[in-house]
Amino acid sequence: MRILSVDDDPIILELLTEILASIGHTEVTTAESAAQAFELLKADCVPYDCFLLDIQMPEIDGIQLCAAIRSMPQYRRTPILMITAMSDKAYIDKAFTAGATDYVTKPFDVVELGARVRVAERLVDAQRYKTNKIIDVNQQKSTVTTEKPYFLEDKLPIDNVDGVIDYIALENYVSQLSRGSLFGSTVLAFHISDIGRIFNGASAFDFECLITDVSEAITQCLMRSQYLVSYAGNGTFVCVYGSGQKLLPDSLESELGETISSMELCYSDGRPILFKIVAGKPIRLTFRSGKTVIEALLQARSTAENSDVEFIRTPKKQSLFNTYLQGRTG
Repeated sequence: MRILSVDDDPIILELLTEILASIGHTEVTTAESAAQAFELLKADCVPYDCFLLDIQMPEIDGIQLCAAIRSMPQYRRTPILMITAMSDKAYIDKAFTAGATDYVTKPFDVVELGARVRVAERLVDAQRYKTNKIIDVNQQKSTVTTEKPYFLEDKLPIDNVDGVIDYIALENYVSQLSRGSLFGSTVLAFHISDIGRIFNGASAFDFECLITDVSEAITQCLMRSQYLVSYAGNGTFVCVYGSGQKLLPDSLESELGETISSMELCYSDGRPILFKIVAGKPIRLTFRSGKTVIEALLQARSTAENSDVEFIRTPKKQSLFNTYLQGRTG
């Protein structure tokens, strides 16, 4: 795995190189500034597989560098690990919003750093597999327009929507934050009703547009609070938001339905999609950490998907239940 490590402290770079070599990663290139990193990115014909970026650097900091790397098409999905000596949650939030996949703290724990890099390596392998799968499907050129190079349960990446991050990044974010940093935070999930029917009848392009548009609507409804949103697969979105605003699921559900309706989205052929967004139960993250936080994410997803089952069994008479999406044609 080719790694680019960027830090303005040469001692830290030397230490990182030695630690990475000790766990089997010897293809490590170092840069002492964002400017030097940009030069390396321009000069290298072979793309890097992983980045380690120090958050606190002069002139262009690691968060700005992270966002710039994410803007490059070849690095949209590349793991980016942020290095920080700062415990301030605001910096970590900004890093993940800019596109960070994970983070490690100074002073380094060799075991922990090795674990985070191995997670990144698994992501690289998974991305290569997905890329090969997409190439195979495109080469087959199936005549079935609804065939997709992914499954309904897959956690599709969403690009260019502020506050929306990959699901693995969301898991890394909540699992590594301290209990104190998570104090007052809540996780809430939203689910697209009857998503199986929609998935089976949609082309890959239309389904991806739907997921992106719903994520945009969710972020609009959460703008009053500090938040991160991720698509968890199966038509379910997971949101983690702070304590600055008390959000009521029923109100959010109604506001989200109205927002989506006003977007006037459609399939490529102009057909409307009939569906409703249902909200799960809010799960407080206070006093949770590690695995229990991940369990909270799963619990939130489950409550939203179970709410969809109840909605289908006993639908209420509300105009928002029949929300039409008339969407982008590209």
